[in-house]
Amino acid sequence: MATTANILTLLRFYATKQKSPSIDYGEFLDYVRRYAQHHLAENPDLALYTSGTAAIADELKKFADDRQIVIASNGLTKQTIYVVGYYIDYFTSRYKEILITPSIPFPNINDLSKHTPTSIVTMTQANEIIYKLMEKEVLNDRTLYGITFAKGVPTIMFPSMVSVSTLVTAALKKLHELLKKGDTHDYFLKKISISNPGKEMGVKNFFKLFMENPTGALENLKDVTDNTFYYWSQMAYFIKQDYDKLKDFTSEDVNVLQSVYIIEIATSFYKTQAQTRQTKDNAFKNLNMLLGQPPYYFTMGDIVKFKDPHGINLLGQYTEGDLKHYMETKTTHTEGNNLPEVLTFRVGDGEGYFILKEKVMPLIIRLCSDARVTVRESLTKVWYKTLLEWETLPEMREALAFENCLKRETAVAQPVLAALLTASFLPVLAIEDTTPGHIMLFRNDTLIPYSELLMISRQEIYTDARIKLPFWYTTPVISWIAALIFRKPKSKTKKQVRKSATEQYREEKIAEEKQEQAKRDAADTSDSARKARKLELRNAAEAAEKALVPANSSLNRELEGYEHEWNNMIGKTAHDNLTEDVNSLIRDYMRKVLRTLHASGFTPERISSLADSLVSTPSLMKIKNTPALKRYTELFMIKLVKNIP
Repeated sequence: MATTANILTLLRFYATKQKSPSIDYGEFLDYVRRYAQHHLAENPDLALYTSGTAAIADELKKFADDRQIVIASNGLTKQTIYVVGYYIDYFTSRYKEILITPSIPFPNINDLSKHTPTSIVTMTQANEIIYKLMEKEVLNDRTLYGITFAKGVPTIMFPSMVSVSTLVTAALKKLHELLKKGDTHDYFLKKISISNPGKEMGVKNFFKLFMENPTGALENLKDVTDNTFYYWSQMAYFIKQDYDKLKDFTSEDVNVLQSVYIIEIATSFYKTQAQTRQTKDNAFKNLNMLLGQPPYYFTMGDIVKFKDPHGINLLGQYTEGDLKHYMETKTTHTEGNNLPEVLTFRVGDGEGYFILKEKVMPLIIRLCSDARVTVRESLTKVWYKTLLEWETLPEMREALAFENCLKRETAVAQPVLAALLTASFLPVLAIEDTTPGHIMLFRNDTLIPYSELLMISRQEIYTDARIKLPFWYTTPVISWIAALIFRKPKSKTKKQVRKSATEQYREEKIAEEKQEQAKRDAADTSDSARKARKLELRNAAEAAEKALVPANSSLNRELEGYEHEWNNMIGKTAHDNLTEDVNSLIRDYMRKVLRTLHASGFTPERISSLADSLVSTPSLMKIKNTPALKRYTELFMIKLVKNIP
């Protein structure tokens, strides 16, 4: 042994040399002092122990406090040191022997040498220590566990140097030895088969697998199915039931019972692990399903709040760390040259969004349709006001200025669309895209003009704005004279930061809605209780609208967008008739619900539940795009409640 100044190492070396876990206290002090004097030249750290025994005694006290050793008094003056490490080494070699020869009994408390204090053993319940070590195991030479069982089964000595998998494997091998003897195998096979009518083949395969490969039994135990868990449980039950009838146990009987308890605990642990994995897998399946539902793009904050079909938060069925790792994998893992399954994009300098790759193109098509209506209406209105003041804008005359204008207006009206159109993944995705009704977003590796994306014509908007003007604005001579008289000089016009047409349009819409709401409130002449209830319902609907409608959109715009997704009828008449039929069903359904609905219960979760119930009816199950129809139903319910007269 190389020279060392570690007292604990010297203790274990001295105990091994004497082949005894007990060391006379005085003799050891003298041994360390002489050892230090002899090896001082090789290890200067030993100088502390050469002059006396006080330093050595202090070290021994620390190890005793840390339960590395036990110092026991024998009589008035004599003290004995019991070294835990000696027993750990001894019992570790014993477990190696058991793996080779399963008939060797598990070490028990009687294997401790005479007079060894029981405090040297850390007593613990079998289920507690086995569960703890299976969850997180750190092998060391510090602790000698005493694993205790129920019903008077003797305690097993288990050193912390031995892995818990070794303990379970030893128990499985001992059970294997039992089943090889006589007719024991057929006896328990028959008992379990009788308890599982119709599953005889499964029971037979369970026994066959265990008997053919006992060394791989632990790995099989980790990957078992629900039925196999049940077979292990029944096996343990029947063995304990038979042994309960015995009055006197042999050492072999004790070994079998100890093994059964160990296997039962390990099986329970792995079953819990399997159930946890299954719950987590189901939660991630629900997460994938929700990512594929409207509005299709979500922040991490949205994803954290996802709930399963039963209304239970998915976060909790998996941890935040699991979710982070899952999303990182989904957004980075690729196959070949394809894009990841989930893509990310950022709106301006704001928060990032996640979106399924397969939903990007359908979302762009829908948002383009929504943006077309908003941008066209807002530009028409602003251009009309500009012409009314005898002014013109560059975008009215120049194609390039018009394209830049559309780009600005799109960023205001549909910032998500603007972000997707400038995302780095879009050129690659456009090549991979196999969406029905595939549209070409790029021409010569360049995004097609916004006028084509939104299907907006500069000339049409200009014509619509001019049509609204009084006749003297369009009569050549009169308009020229009027412009000279009424047009304000450029030097006198105030320079202001110009708002986008969409922003102006949106502000006017909000003002109009507030006026209409004020009129509705003023016109309500019902009794006070009824008025209060309606007001509470409208407020609840507005709160639900804020939760379900993006801040940069509106309720009507979202309804139109989702309507185009689920209503694929060809022909305007058929399309309108289907929409009206669905709307009528929702109205009739809500009339019944509103009779008993309280404002406090009109939450997004409750709305989702109501929409689920309605969409699941035979009348609406024929519509294929269920997610879009469900979101349309939710929004239409909000609109109905919000507009209660």
